[in-house]
Amino acid sequence: MSRTRDRFGRLTAGLGAAAVVSCAVVVGAPHAAATVDELTVNSRNPQAGCVYQLTAKVNHWFEVWFYDNALVIAGSPVKPVNGVATIQWKPGRSGTHTLAALQGLAYEIKVDVAEPTLTGSATCGAGPLGWMGS
Repeated sequence: MSRTRDRFGRLTAGLGAAAVVSCAVVVGAPHAAATVDELTVNSRNPQAGCVYQLTAKVNHWFEVWFYDNALVIAGSPVKPVNGVATIQWKPGRSGTHTLAALQGLAYEIKVDVAEPTLTGSATCGAGPLGWMGS
């Protein structure tokens, strides 16, 4: 009788462990499939103190978190629309910035941010004559 009880106990424990593993796989599975396919900045020569748009192309509806040098960018997370998530980014200093978008897996790019050429917003992304013609 004790052998039957031991086998039943082992069987119950084994089924319980399998159920826990199955639940973990089911709960974790969608995030494993969610990825960022591309991350871009809308300027080739960003300058400190100017506002730019970061665009992440994604393959899932999960929210996207944006980071600048491992710090969350204000406004994150963002819900993608038609596979695209965008956020405004204002680099506070010059130098190399590691930008990342995270949706299950992260996608990173390195961006060199320059000092502003003149003071004021007229030069943001357009050089010293940025105010002309706009």
